[in-house]
This record gives sequence, C-alpha cells and structure tokens, in this order.
Amino acid sequence: MIKTLLPICLLATSALADTPDAAMKRGHELYKAGRVHEACEAYTAADQLAASTDTERELARCYEEDARPIAAARLYKKLGDSAKADKLMVNAPKLRFAINPTPGLVVKVDGIEVPSTEDVPVDVGPHEVVATAPGFAGHASVPVDRDRVVVDVVVRMEPVADQPAASPAPPPAPAAAPAPVVLATTTATAPEPSHHRKTYGIIAGAAGAAVLVTSAVMYGLAQSKFDDEHALCPNSRCANNGELASASSLLSDARTYRGIGIGTSVAGGILLGVAGYLLFAPHAESTHVSVQVDRGGAGLAYGASF
Repeated sequence: MIKTLLPICLLATSALADTPDAAMKRGHELYKAGRVHEACEAYTAADQLAASTDTERELARCYEEDARPIAAARLYKKLGDSAKADKLMVNAPKLRFAINPTPGLVVKVDGIEVPSTEDVPVDVGPHEVVATAPGFAGHASVPVDRDRVVVDVVVRMEPVADQPAASPAPPPAPAAAPAPVVLATTTATAPEPSHHRKTYGIIAGAAGAAVLVTSAVMYGLAQSKFDDEHALCPNSRCANNGELASASSLLSDARTYRGIGIGTSVAGGILLGVAGYLLFAPHAESTHVSVQVDRGGAGLAYGASF
C-alpha cells in the first residue's frame, strides 16, 4: 500500500499577502483620489513590510495632509528635516492638563508617558488620557478637532483599592509556533463511488460561490462606509466633535466589513479548490482532505491511499 500526499496551492494565499511595492502603489492611487487617510494606511503597510527613506517620506507627507502633524514631525525629524518637523510641532494642537498634584503622578496620552506640567502636542483626533499615582487613578477622553488650539484636560484622581503584591512570575517558556487553524477536514476510509464525489464537489462549489458572493457584498458595504466617511469629513477634516465621532464610527464599520470580506473570500476560494479536486482528481481507495489557514496564508492538502 503506497500513500501519497498531493499539496494543492490556492489563490487564497495571495489574497492574504502583500508586497511593499503593491502597498506603495495602492497608497499613491488613494492619495491621488483624495482618500488621504486610507493612503496613509497603505504607506504604513509598505513601511512595515520594508522600511525605506522613500516610503517614510511619502508617509510623512501623507500624515501632514491627514492632520496628523506630530506623526509627520517624528518622521521628518528621523529623515533629518528638523526645520519641517519644528514647524509642524508649532502648528500642532496641544493638551493642557488640570490634575491635582499627587506624589508619584504619571500621565500617559494614548499609552505614551508625557510631562504633566507642560502643554503636550498631539494630532487631531480622539485621545485617551490616563493618570496614575500610588493609591489614585484618573481617566479622560479628549476629542481634538482642529490645529493650533490648546485643549484643557481635567482629570479627576479617584482613590483605588490597594492591590496585593504579586509574587515574581516565573520566566516565560519559549513561545511555541502557533498551530494552524483547521477549517475543514473530510475523510473517506472506503472506496468512494464516483457519483458521491461529484455530488460533494457540486455542493462544495455552490457553497464556495455563495461565500464569494457574500465577500463581494461585504466589500461593497465597506466601500459604502468609506465613501460616507469621506463625504462627512472631506480630506479627514470634520467640522465639529459630533461629525468626528460619526466619522470614527463609519471608519470602524468599514474596516470590520473589509475584514469579513477578506476572510470570506479566502473561505470561498478554499471551497472552490475542494470542489475542483472532488470533480476532477483521480479516484483512490481512501482519501483525506484537510484545509488549513494560519498567519502566513491558506492551503489545501490531500492524502490518498491506492
């Protein structure tokens, strides 16, 4: 008895992959179309895949257009353009804290520690301020909707219960590679009649087509949400806090629909691959079909005994 394993590569793997050049090209197209916020996301993806001076310069320019002067200034300073960075820092909105002086006070804005007694430059958009001190804690959500303003932030420090001292944690064990997620497994242990294989293939193909239709619908909903956000806040500039909150909600919904669309497109491609195998692969005594998806992509493996 000879057992063979035939890997089948699916186009779904490429749906999850990206390259620096593709991300940069996507960023240029979005920027030219006036979709500055999405262009910045594409440039960020390109920089994460392969950081370069050209990518960071495009990203800094995009941040500047997207009303994110602090993020742009950090990149310009990294690129050696201190004059540009200083100019952006001057025009940036600032947070000014009103917090009761407390020994050991630590203030963080969006998770980054900042001075509590100085005006802190920030980008336009919502910010989370957290203040902590021994026995006290405070929190504030701060919307910033335009440049060159100083926003007063009042943080009320409330007493918190003392937490018992935690015992030292043992050193972490070496992280194991994440196991692939098995989406579907089909096993046949006896000779499989050809008409059954065709029936299963037709079912898998129909299911794959339905899932791809769902993916297209999700992409359409995502695009609609992005368009609504651009119409509400052209060039990512909102007129007031209400519009800023609505725009943030629309962006969140759009990204959720886009993520669902990507996932369903992968699943649909996998189901079509299974259908193709069942309809066209040669018959074997026993078969084992396994569909797997992990962080690197998706794939289909087939084992047969003859």
